[in-house]
Amino acid sequence: MSHTSTRLETPFTTAALGSDVSFWKSYIASRPTPSEDFFRLINKYHANHGDGRMEVAHDVGTGPGNIAARLAPYYDQVVGSDVNEQALDAAPKLISPDLLKRMTFIRSPAEGLVTAGLPTNLQQTDLLVVSECMPLLDAPRALEAFHALMRPGGTLAIYFYGRPIFQDPVCDAIYDRMATRICRFLLPFQGTPGEPFHRRGAEGLVSYLDNIALPASDWENVERHKWNCDYPLLFNSPEGFDFEFHPVDRRAEGEITHDIVDREFWAHDWDADDVKAYLDSVYPHYRSQAGEKYAEIEAMREELRAAMGGKQKVTFSVVLVLGTRK
Repeated sequence: MSHTSTRLETPFTTAALGSDVSFWKSYIASRPTPSEDFFRLINKYHANHGDGRMEVAHDVGTGPGNIAARLAPYYDQVVGSDVNEQALDAAPKLISPDLLKRMTFIRSPAEGLVTAGLPTNLQQTDLLVVSECMPLLDAPRALEAFHALMRPGGTLAIYFYGRPIFQDPVCDAIYDRMATRICRFLLPFQGTPGEPFHRRGAEGLVSYLDNIALPASDWENVERHKWNCDYPLLFNSPEGFDFEFHPVDRRAEGEITHDIVDREFWAHDWDADDVKAYLDSVYPHYRSQAGEKYAEIEAMREELRAAMGGKQKVTFSVVLVLGTRK
């Protein structure tokens, strides 16, 4: 992509141009699946704060609706919103009819949800989940929209997962080289339409989402849960970017932060091909931009394959931010 390109490239998105069901099945399979305990933790927080009503849940950045479907067993109605029309078109084909009849999908940016034309009965949300997209959003504007959309006593749950963590540090090092090289294939970021998104994303991840302020005027009972954040949340090292960025901490007095190291958390059995599929879903278009240099990635995948020796347990750095709407 040149400096004069008008195509908008954003980080850790698929940038998919189709709604083919097989593509989205592969996309879902390439991403880590949150454990049911993760959703139980969110719902326990919701039950212990505010009014605990479980009528409407809203999954922001829903993509093909896989996380929205995970919320449906707990809530009477579930909304999934996204800017990716192709993903939303695929969602009804991937979700069981029993769940689908209680689900609504709407195309809207997070910052514009208040004026997105939701049915009246879905405009007061009990749980609003922001899945893997908050670092890309204009956080103050998005939080204003979330606050307006939620009932007093409702729960906001923002979460993000980062790079895979291997049992063998050698594999971690190979992964980091591989991801960083892929990121550099996408340069330049500076001077392109996607630069603001890359800067937001990099700052958010290097800050473990602590750069996202939840104003005390709007939110209370703020808890930040961090699993395996002795590893970076960034998908690749800072050397993959063409701009500098630094951690920012906007946590307020009275917030609670839980730091947890648990190498069983969201554990998956992956091999080198699974890792490669994950990277392909995180970095859109890199293969076409790599050209002949794509062979470098293939070589690193074989290096990783040899180091892993087949299937190996991997886990992830994960951050969950919870707040109660005042």
